[in-house]
Amino acid sequence: MHEFVEETFQPETTGEKILSIQASLNGFSFSIVCPTQRKLLYFKDIALKISNTNLLARHFEALFAEETILQNNFHKIFLVYHSQNFTLIPEQFYRDNIDQNITPLLFEQNEQASWLNNKIAGVNGELLFAIPESFQQTINKRLPLAQIIHPFHRIIEQTNISEATPKLLLLFGTNHFSMALFGQNELKLINNFSFKHPNDVVYFVLTVLRQFSISAKEITVQFAGNIKAHAGLEDVLQKHFSQSSAVNAAIAVPTFINKALITKNISLFL
Repeated sequence: MHEFVEETFQPETTGEKILSIQASLNGFSFSIVCPTQRKLLYFKDIALKISNTNLLARHFEALFAEETILQNNFHKIFLVYHSQNFTLIPEQFYRDNIDQNITPLLFEQNEQASWLNNKIAGVNGELLFAIPESFQQTINKRLPLAQIIHPFHRIIEQTNISEATPKLLLLFGTNHFSMALFGQNELKLINNFSFKHPNDVVYFVLTVLRQFSISAKEITVQFAGNIKAHAGLEDVLQKHFSQSSAVNAAIAVPTFINKALITKNISLFL
């Protein structure tokens, strides 16, 4: 467990602050940020081994009961969930209940999943993603004002995509990674891939770049997520893509917080 408390932080004034919670099968982490000062006030990372997504709700109930600070009032609350099953729908084609028509064509049927959407203004699209239904119900019960978001939603919105030069965003889970490719001021591709070895990542990325006639030397690669899940992943990325670096935090973060921990939880610092 890792915990940081800013020395001037007063929990009783949390009504002016933003709470962000990240949930995955590796555990939970959360941050409290002062939006006016762009300053981190509180951060906690709790490592767990959750065997499947249907148990997320039960573990979150335990977290909510133990971490009483989550029960305070906040100006905004975000729940970040990195779903492997997602797709981007052009804004002009999006309509209510579209998931009932689209998702059976793209993903395996899952009666225990709900589908949510996040609007991404910069690309004029709706990011449609799956979340365990029991987990969504628990969030709605315990944090009814929370906005449930996919981490790609937050990362893309914080990324300058108006440049003509190609840019690649990589977001890593334990055994999968999400990719967003930008070039010539537009989103070219967004997808998710399963992998077992860092070389698999390089293969998938090079295959995509080849499809768009983009050189590995000219692409700017920014990565985030659980890069420590596979030994040597960051080194392999920097070896094959010279212009690669971790996504930077958008708020002031104390220097003693490990960089890998920031990269893993980047959605909490944007």
